[in-house]
Amino acid sequence: MNRNQGMKTKTNSTTKSVLFILLALVFVTAMIGDSVYARLGNASDSNSQSQKEDKKKKEKSKSKSKSEDSESEKDSNKDSKSQGRDHNAAPTVVLTAEGVHSVEATVETEPVPHGGDAADDPAIWINPSDPTLSTIIGTDKQGGLAVYDLSGKQLQYLADGLMDNVDLRDGFKLNGKAVSIVAAGNRRDNSIAIYTVNPQTRLLENAAARKINHGIQIYGTCLYQNRKTSKTYYYGTSKSGDVEQWELFDNGQGRVDARKVRNFKVGTVIEGCVADDEFGQFYVSEEAVGIWKYGAEPETGNQRTLVDKVGNGHLYADVEGLAIAYGRDGTGYLMASSQGNHTYVVYRRDGNNEFVKKFRIGNGSATDGAEETDGIDVTTANLGPAFPYGLFVAQDGFNDKGNQNFKLVPLQLIVK
Repeated sequence: MNRNQGMKTKTNSTTKSVLFILLALVFVTAMIGDSVYARLGNASDSNSQSQKEDKKKKEKSKSKSKSEDSESEKDSNKDSKSQGRDHNAAPTVVLTAEGVHSVEATVETEPVPHGGDAADDPAIWINPSDPTLSTIIGTDKQGGLAVYDLSGKQLQYLADGLMDNVDLRDGFKLNGKAVSIVAAGNRRDNSIAIYTVNPQTRLLENAAARKINHGIQIYGTCLYQNRKTSKTYYYGTSKSGDVEQWELFDNGQGRVDARKVRNFKVGTVIEGCVADDEFGQFYVSEEAVGIWKYGAEPETGNQRTLVDKVGNGHLYADVEGLAIAYGRDGTGYLMASSQGNHTYVVYRRDGNNEFVKKFRIGNGSATDGAEETDGIDVTTANLGPAFPYGLFVAQDGFNDKGNQNFKLVPLQLIVK
């Protein structure tokens, strides 16, 4: 082997060694890189997965919160006739954030004859000769009308039909004499039931000239009397949200007839209503919405004002019975049954019906409280020692001593 061959062989060997080392370095570097990349990648994936899980948890929590809020809202606005429980179960009084004044009823009427959801709406008749002998006329929507004295004793029961709401007015001219007229909506035959009060016996006597049928499916009832003309009107409300206004008049034979003079649409389900005779205003409760104020005269049209609405902290659906407490010089109060939370809301009668207070009828020494009230009535007249400053009457949806009845509260316990 010559020198050149030896150098060539040595060079080849050296080259192979260098290449081997380079390949080894590349391999090791690649392995290290993969390992580092893998560790970094795993860390990144882990963080990403953790973030995804956290996001899912937050979304789930948010969804749950929304669901709970939704359920809570549904519960607070659920149809108050069921409240998600059996009608015979004891109700839970839900107090709102604002203070609620609690009062006690000093008297309760005898229960209505029918069980279940039966008693509904009261009307106070003031005896002109002796206010202590005044009466409460109450509806039994499963059977008729009852008359009670101020001790709660039943004096009369007329099984004349499915009477839902009732109202009365004094001074109606019949046969040339001023009488107290009583009207109720009869759901049995969808008619207007009309009576007068016999001042000697304090009992009701039928006075309808004929069967007067509504053009709507009757639900609620109230009366209005123009203080200038003495014209008396009957309002009928309905679940369809429609209102009918009828003028009541003497048919010339000592009986009461009626003619329709107005009809208009309020919206959804309406029942409770009341008219302010002095101011010429008609109030109606749209159960899931709030209290509307219209003009009471037939020609006043459909212009209206929303007095208060559900969700404002005062009213909880269903908004039910309404009543007017007349004071001197245009003062007084508009009262409403907030059935959804077993309270009653008081507004000023004048101006824009400013909110005054809320109260409830709690358990007392003489009676149990009142819950899920439908109809109410009120008077500021002195009815004697038991009710010297007036009287507030409310239907009780859960009477502890039997069927539903009506609770009587001295007015001075509510407003001064």
